[in-house]
Amino acid sequence: MIDTHAHLNFKRFEDDYAQVIGNNFNQGLKAVINVGSNLETSKKAIKISLEFKNCFSAIGLHPVHINDENFEKEQYTLLINKNKDKIKAIGETGLDFFHDKNSKDLQKKVFLQHIELAQEHDLPVIMHCRGNKDNPNNAYLELLEIIKNLKQTYKGVIHCFSSDWVIAQEFLNLGFYIGFDGPITFKNSTPELLQVVKKAPLNRILLETDSPFLAPEPYRGQRNEPIYVRFIAQKISEVKNLDFNQVVIQTTKNAKKLFKL
Repeated sequence: MIDTHAHLNFKRFEDDYAQVIGNNFNQGLKAVINVGSNLETSKKAIKISLEFKNCFSAIGLHPVHINDENFEKEQYTLLINKNKDKIKAIGETGLDFFHDKNSKDLQKKVFLQHIELAQEHDLPVIMHCRGNKDNPNNAYLELLEIIKNLKQTYKGVIHCFSSDWVIAQEFLNLGFYIGFDGPITFKNSTPELLQVVKKAPLNRILLETDSPFLAPEPYRGQRNEPIYVRFIAQKISEVKNLDFNQVVIQTTKNAKKLFKL
């Protein structure tokens, strides 16, 4: 199993990330990608990846942090040039209208800068997307519009997917993978989301935890850990009526292919 989206580089793991990584790998986890949300956590993700053989990193500025710091492309480029073997993606980047609906133009500008950086270094993009409470699909639709208007082929994943099958198909048709996280295991998970799990091709699905957030059942509400991707895989196997090992084997292949692990 590979957790393609974790944040062991965040403060909630500051005191024990090494212990968590060791325990998780002993329990069957094969690799983890720690994802940056700003320059500081991007550097921490790289630091962890240099300490552990099967840890890798993604670097970027999360849309909720664009008002806290500028996206300095030169600094991220320097990180890539110094750590080419360990940086496997750009992100997470994208649109978030849930926490900040007043900076749409700036979010879009920064997202395009991430896309440009990814293209220059032939790296996939990890995309965050969250709409507002009244219209949860609006961010997805605007993100799709941006990508389509670029009229180029990109590779990456739409992280922690939470929309419906119509929108999922749009991302799949553009060549992106879909990342599933703890919410697909929740008792109040929506029929629309489970339909996406059921219909999405297995060879286009990635397992994610978003640790320390969104712990799956039966650990909901607790600190999430990368090894809990097994519960994501288990839920996918149930919804798709597939063997658990088949889900693990194929999603591992998917992660290796997209991120060149």
